[in-house]
Amino acid sequence: MKISIIIPVYNGEKYLSRCLDSIINQTYTNFEIIAINDGSTDNSKQILEEYANKYKSFFKYIEQSNSGIAITRNNGLKMVTGEYITFMDDDDFLDLDYFETYMKYANEYNLDVIVGGFKRPNSSGKIIKKVNLPTGEKESKWAKFRYLTPWAKIYKTSYINENNIKFLDINVGEDLYFELQALLMTDKIKVIDYAGYNWFYNEKSVSNTIHKNIRQVDFYRLLNENYNILRQRNLLEKNYDYIETYFFIFSNWFLMYSTKKMPYKIICEEYNKLNLWLLEHFPNFKKNKFIRIGNLKGEERVNQIAYFIIMCGYKLHFGKQLVWLYSKI
Repeated sequence: MKISIIIPVYNGEKYLSRCLDSIINQTYTNFEIIAINDGSTDNSKQILEEYANKYKSFFKYIEQSNSGIAITRNNGLKMVTGEYITFMDDDDFLDLDYFETYMKYANEYNLDVIVGGFKRPNSSGKIIKKVNLPTGEKESKWAKFRYLTPWAKIYKTSYINENNIKFLDINVGEDLYFELQALLMTDKIKVIDYAGYNWFYNEKSVSNTIHKNIRQVDFYRLLNENYNILRQRNLLEKNYDYIETYFFIFSNWFLMYSTKKMPYKIICEEYNKLNLWLLEHFPNFKKNKFIRIGNLKGEERVNQIAYFIIMCGYKLHFGKQLVWLYSKI
């Protein structure tokens, strides 16, 4: 079976060849590369043209004006001819047995989605983090939600197409819209104990140096769009506890991430706003059975403690004190 690899490219000249070579040198050779240059202003176009000319049999390459990563990935989905789909970022790379490992499970179990772990190498080649997801029956139910990124996973093409699963064109969290649907619309999903995707930690990248201001992004549109599509597709009831847990964790994480170094007053206003959103959409979220130490199987212990403290802030009404402490960090 063939795998289609969709790669949005934007000003990726420094690491693009490493990314492409890690695919070309795979032990599993039945694949196609779909590289989309999203209006790059560096030498990415020249690099892609060289690879397209050299590997005409499996390298698809198109140019487009800058449209953003969601539209770019959706355009890539239209070009897929493989039985399975995966995604990569242009500065990441794969272990050489990556496709072989995933396809072994795809062939054996006829799965719609396979979820794996990842490594985080820095520019010196040092692995600063490695995540192997737990695969036990109880642990894997939550583990598949821990990193809602489209990479480090493969998807059956027919499953994605038949359910019309797309990325949301938004300025934050476009992955969530695709991932929540992809992970919730099938039971034919497996978490594997393998970390062959290398999510490059680029110390100079914007994502590592600039925090997105919560008032400059469509945060509540993101929450609402995701909640609404799950409700429209009747996915809420069947998976309610896990969905409630994910929305609680993600929204509070993003609140902290996007208000870092802001004044207490602003953070407090956003905290109150999020509290109202959670109460409106998950009225009993304060009784969530998973946000307790030891109950969220498959989550790191330190994270469980952090989530528990945040939940206690909501339940026991000392959230504003936590916000004050956070504003002083």
